[in-house]
Amino acid sequence: MKSYWLNIPVKDVQASMDFFKQIGFEVNAGEDETLAQVMAGEQPILLFREDVLQSSMGGELTDTKAGNEFIVSFSMETNEEVDDLSRKITLNGGRVLNGPAEIRGYYGCLFTDLDGHKYNVIVM
Repeated sequence: MKSYWLNIPVKDVQASMDFFKQIGFEVNAGEDETLAQVMAGEQPILLFREDVLQSSMGGELTDTKAGNEFIVSFSMETNEEVDDLSRKITLNGGRVLNGPAEIRGYYGCLFTDLDGHKYNVIVM
C-alpha cells in the first residue's frame, strides 16, 4: 500500500473549508465546489459534497444526527494546543462534546465538525 486518505461527505464544501481553516488546518480547494482537501499532518482528508460522494459509494450516507460510523483521531504536542483548538472549534460552529480534559490517560477533546462528523484530538 502506498498511501491512504479519508473521504468525508459534507453539505457545504466552502463552509467546511472555512471551518477547518479557521481551526488551524491547511486547506486546499478542489477544482470545483464539490471537493476540498484538509491536511492532517501529512495525511489528506477529502471533503466531498454529499451528493457526489453518495453517488460514488452506491449507498446511503450515515445520518450523523443519529450516529457515526467512525471517529477521526489526531495527535497534538501540548495541552495548550488542545485548549486553543477547542476554543476555535466552538467559535467557528463546531461542537466540543468532551473535554478538553484528561481522558483515559491522555489530554484531549472530542468534537464535531459542521456536519456532525466526530474527531478525537489527544496529546501524544
